[in-house]
Amino acid sequence: MLHSTDRRAFVRWRAAIFVVFALSGLSIATWASRVPAIKAALGISQLEIGLLLLGAGIASVAGLSLAPIVFTRIGARRTIIAAIAVFATGVLVIGVGTDLVHSYAVVLAGLVLFGLGNGAVDVTMNVEGAAIEKQQGTTILPLFHAFFSFGTVIGASLGALAVALGFDVFTHAAVIAVTLVVAGLIAASQVPAHIPADAAPATERTPWRERLRISLSAWREPRTYAIGVVMLGMAFAEGGANDWLALSVSEGHRQGEAAGAIGLAVFSVSMTAARVLGGPLVDRIGRV
Repeated sequence: MLHSTDRRAFVRWRAAIFVVFALSGLSIATWASRVPAIKAALGISQLEIGLLLLGAGIASVAGLSLAPIVFTRIGARRTIIAAIAVFATGVLVIGVGTDLVHSYAVVLAGLVLFGLGNGAVDVTMNVEGAAIEKQQGTTILPLFHAFFSFGTVIGASLGALAVALGFDVFTHAAVIAVTLVVAGLIAASQVPAHIPADAAPATERTPWRERLRISLSAWREPRTYAIGVVMLGMAFAEGGANDWLALSVSEGHRQGEAAGAIGLAVFSVSMTAARVLGGPLVDRIGRV
């Protein structure tokens, strides 16, 4: 049982990771809800929107790959601060490229920062969430992901409100970027400044060949690929909706930008509900 002081620190740590998940969702929905406005402001085609998304996706994979290295060296708190600063800057640069300089290249640069930061924070917040779940002893990771969805609901709703109030993309993005940085700093201050337990001091580290063998061992496990296929299907569905739903409703169904953002919000609310119910469901019937 945790000492009362340790318990309070644990509760603050858990709340902070809830906030980090929500901030990641907020940033993604901010971009996604304004895709129709960005497309119109830059006068670009669907293909060019697809290339923007490809740039963000490649950067996200890079962030996912770099995060474990950074996390191991500087710990969770500083990794979270750095990652949020990067994707918040990306959100701001997207707004600058859309409305201030009207540059496709600048928007692409913003999306690269956006993808890089979100990829890095994705790894870090999930590692922290798994550590919290292990310490708490109950299934809580789906609830963390529900807070990501809460963030997307808030972001999509604010996107619809911004359109209704006539805010351009830059103004909207600037407000969200400041919010992300301020809230991220406050949340990160409650995250333990720990280095992963398996990151042994340099003097005690095993030879690199042994570390490589351990790292690659997961790829000899068939369950890695089974889980990967499930993740691929779910990420394909969620990513496709986040990237294209607002534009589909806005242009494909000719309902306007605000309706596109509302459509994204409805999707996000549905995902949130499933994730809130996910933990109790897993505890009741098991993961498989």
